[in-house]
Amino acid sequence: MSSWRRRALELFPDLRHAIESQGTTIYEVFFELLPRCRDAHRRGATQELERIYGFADRCASQTAKDLWNAAGVAFYEHLGDSNLTLEEFPRWVRKAIFEDIASLLEARIGVTRVAELRKQYGDG
Repeated sequence: MSSWRRRALELFPDLRHAIESQGTTIYEVFFELLPRCRDAHRRGATQELERIYGFADRCASQTAKDLWNAAGVAFYEHLGDSNLTLEEFPRWVRKAIFEDIASLLEARIGVTRVAELRKQYGDG
């Protein structure tokens, strides 16, 4: 079993069936985590947010393209689809990751909104 699957199982045991299925990709796991993340923001579920963002951060920091790319295109860029998650972006997403995916966000939410985020990170 791959290390990302083992870690996902530790953090999200309720997704065991999907995670253990050989046909499930890391992209699909992030698509499961995205609505869960939005819901956790609405509920103020800090521990759940720590697990989700921690998993995404870990994947984004890997050298394997499938992992960092999935974190970027299947999770981080879609956080811009919700004002709630977008407003919390600087709190939960490290600046280095923000910089790595800024162009994805620009395509999704526009240059102006990304510039506003940059200011929150202390740039500009």
